[in-house]
Amino acid sequence: MPVPATLWQPGMRITDSRLNAKDYQASQVLVSFTSQTSFTQAVSFPEAFPVAPIVNCEIASGAGVTGRFEARPISVTTTGFSLFILLTDTAEGADTWVNQPVHWKAHMPTT
Repeated sequence: MPVPATLWQPGMRITDSRLNAKDYQASQVLVSFTSQTSFTQAVSFPEAFPVAPIVNCEIASGAGVTGRFEARPISVTTTGFSLFILLTDTAEGADTWVNQPVHWKAHMPTT
C-alpha cells in the first residue's frame, strides 16, 4: 500500500523509505444498504496523512440502480473520510445495494 510522501524540510536525510514513499493512497469499499436514498460509510486510510488529503470517489458500476447514484467524500481528515452515497433523482424512490464497489483515491494537496 503506498504511504504518504514526506514533506521535505531543509536538512532532512535521504533514505530509501522517503524516496519510495508516495503521496497518495487508493482502495475500494463495498457498500450495502437497504431501502435508502442516501447513505454514509466511514472509510479509514491505511496510513495517516500529515495534512487532510484531497479525496475522489467513484462508483465502480453503472448497472441497475447504481446508475442513478453518485458518491463523494465528506468530513475528510488526516485519518479518513465519510463516503456519502446519494440518489440523484429522488423521484425514483429508495433503493437497495448489496456489496457494490466504490473506489477512492486520496492524495496530498499541492501547494
